Amino acid sequence: MQLQRIEQLAISFNLLFPNPGNELFTAALNDLLAGKTENALNALAADPVPFRQRLDKALLKALAALFPRLQLEDFESGDGEFFLQHARNVAEILTNLIPQIMADYPDAEHRIRPSAAKLTAAGSIFLKLKTAAILMECRKAAESRICRVINGALVPVEISNIRRVDGFYGYRAARQVFLEHFGAFATGKSNLPLLISSLPGLGKTQMTISHCIHYPEITLVLATPEALDKGLEELIRTLGTMPERKFMVFFDDIDVPQMDWYNFRTFVGGAFPLPKNISFTIAANQTYPANISSRGRGFAFPIFDELRCQEMIEDFLQANGIKQPSANLIAVIAADYVEQFGQKMFEELSPRTLVRYLEDFAADNRKKRRMLDSSRQDVIPHPDPQVFYDENLKLMRAVYGEEIIEKLRNKELGIV
Repeated sequence: MQLQRIEQLAISFNLLFPNPGNELFTAALNDLLAGKTENALNALAADPVPFRQRLDKALLKALAALFPRLQLEDFESGDGEFFLQHARNVAEILTNLIPQIMADYPDAEHRIRPSAAKLTAAGSIFLKLKTAAILMECRKAAESRICRVINGALVPVEISNIRRVDGFYGYRAARQVFLEHFGAFATGKSNLPLLISSLPGLGKTQMTISHCIHYPEITLVLATPEALDKGLEELIRTLGTMPERKFMVFFDDIDVPQMDWYNFRTFVGGAFPLPKNISFTIAANQTYPANISSRGRGFAFPIFDELRCQEMIEDFLQANGIKQPSANLIAVIAADYVEQFGQKMFEELSPRTLVRYLEDFAADNRKKRRMLDSSRQDVIPHPDPQVFYDENLKLMRAVYGEEIIEKLRNKELGIV
């Protein structure tokens, strides 16, 4: 009977925590399921925070990471209901499982702390609260994972409309890099900084936030450019007092040429090593100088052209039930999007305006039928590459100045 309950616990735990990481509580539970009973129970018993409180917090963070929209309908059916039931299963099984293990364990009184016999999930919110109340607790847990540092204290920040990581379309290389990078930090493998550069409007801010909080082990700290310039030492000192938490500090919209990088160089590859529980993500419209880019992992977003546009449309159609959308249908939709831009229905050609277009498209059955009919005609409209080229030149001129345009022209003409 006990073995059967351990197997049931393993199923639910592995679904909720596919990457337990190095966080003491989930790592200890993972050890327990792996048969490392003595190490696991002694570690859990040594924790000054009550077991039930740790469990509830871990389960809430896991659900908040899986469903960052945190809407009631997410948990009343489908995947949300599925994962919520597994969270309830974990709490129910751990109500008396550990005391039972202690009672049956050979020579337990000499090998395991006696206080381990009191490790129970009795009173867990997952056993006594209804779905709506658990949702409210999830929201509190999610809010505390996105913070600012104000006067030396962590202050929770509420950010609305956070997308799940599977709610992004196109830019597959970027999504993969972000998952790998933040995953490595979450599991304690690396705290190397991530240095992102791109033209405006490509989604680097939202993608960073979503992919970072996808990992429940990470607390995202939104920092100002001034903190990178002048206040980095104080920020690191504040976060360093909480070694049990992992902090990803996000500096957005950094003006690379104007930034004083002295403090960054000091703590990243310099005289004072960055604490292992802290890492940086820096996003800018410009590229980084060599003495900065060599200290982290760099990623440059590809420009938004007709190919990226169609890649995003393909991913969107697949996410909405069309497993193998035809190239003609993708081209027709892309051409219509560009046409609407030409009619001034969007202020820019960018991933964010394309997502707005696609959301409207998905809600308009008449338009969907019209696009499908157009994709079956003899002549198929395609998005005009020149429109993308012209818009990207405008952006580059605004960000980099006239010099970059001259370099591009010379490159096209074969002039070194």
